[in-house]
Amino acid sequence: MKREDIQRAIKEVVLDVFENMYFMFPEVIGEDDPVPPFPESCFKVRVAVKNGSPAFILYASEQLVADMAKNLLGADQPITEADLIDVFKESANVTAGNLVTSLALDASLALDVPVAERVQPCSEFRPATGAQEVMFDFEGQLLKVAVETSI
Repeated sequence: MKREDIQRAIKEVVLDVFENMYFMFPEVIGEDDPVPPFPESCFKVRVAVKNGSPAFILYASEQLVADMAKNLLGADQPITEADLIDVFKESANVTAGNLVTSLALDASLALDVPVAERVQPCSEFRPATGAQEVMFDFEGQLLKVAVETSI
């Protein structure tokens, strides 16, 4: 599958998922666009394909995950660390599932349980040469979606 097809699918899926689930409207950061400063604290979640090689990885600034949780769970309730991780894992699960469908991958593919962690420093936001990834800007907060291996 071509790199451009994967990147196009990532862009379409992320825009759709974040608009419909979190009422958020990210902007794609192009290769020549300036990237906002990397956050000090962020989250990483990996969704692997069972019995397969591809994996989908999402990285997000802590503030973006907090905003996602507030939009999904309600701004008037306290948000715990467990809530942040659960919300981010669910976003990765939905995004990965939609990517599998969008990329017309084998229908028998099953996604593994998302694994999330807090990461500091957030150096993994740096673009990887030739990687199949797309970065998004949510009013200064970053999200990066990557496909770990070729599909």
